[in-house]
Amino acid sequence: MKRRFLLPLIFIALPLRAGFAQGKTLLFGTIAVALALPLDSQVRDWMQGASPTADRVAEVGNAFGEGKYLAPGVAAVGLGSLALGKRKLAKVSLEAGEAFLISGAITNLLKTVTMRKRPSEASSPFEFQWGSRSFPSGHVTVATAVFTVFAREYGIKVLYIFPLLTAFARIRKNAHWLSDTVAGGLVGYAVASAVIRKKGFIALAPTGDGFIISFRIGG
Repeated sequence: MKRRFLLPLIFIALPLRAGFAQGKTLLFGTIAVALALPLDSQVRDWMQGASPTADRVAEVGNAFGEGKYLAPGVAAVGLGSLALGKRKLAKVSLEAGEAFLISGAITNLLKTVTMRKRPSEASSPFEFQWGSRSFPSGHVTVATAVFTVFAREYGIKVLYIFPLLTAFARIRKNAHWLSDTVAGGLVGYAVASAVIRKKGFIALAPTGDGFIISFRIGG
C-alpha cells in the first residue's frame, strides 16, 4: 500500500475506536484533514511570500505552541492558584497539564508512524522518509489541548485564537503542511475533551500542610 494513503486511513480508524462523543469529534476532524490534504502545496506556496508583518505574527504564534513556554506557564498558573486558594483554577490548570502531556505523547507516536517529510524538506506533501516528523504538528497539538481546556472550562471561546495563531506560524515558517496543523488541532481538541469529560485523570486532595496527588485509573 502506498504511504500516501496511510494518513487518511489512520484518522478513518480513530472514530471506530472511540466512544460516540469522541468518535463524532474525530469523524469531523478526519473529514477536515482529508479536505486539507489536496490544499497542502497551494497553501504552502501562498504562505511563503515576503511579509514582515506575517513574520512578526508567526513569531508570536509559534511561542504559544512551544513546550518550553507552555508547560512552565501552565505549571505557574496551577501552583499560583493553589497558593491563592483558587481551587477551580488549580483544577483546570492540572487538566491542562494532563492534556499537554497526553496529546504530546500521542503526537510523537503519530509522527513516528507516519514519517512524513516537512514542507521545507519536500517538493510534495506525499513524501515520506524514516525519521521525518511532520505529521501532525506538535506545536498545534499542545497549544490546542491546553487552550481548549481553559476555553471550555471557563466558556472563553476567544482563547481558540492562540492555537490558530500557532497553526499560522507553523505553516508560515514552512515547518508544517496545512493538513499537519489540522490534524494537530484534532488531536489536541479530542484529548482535551476526554480530559474534561473524565474530570482529569489526576486529582489533588488538600491536606493540612500541603496536598496529595492521586491517579484515576478506571472510568
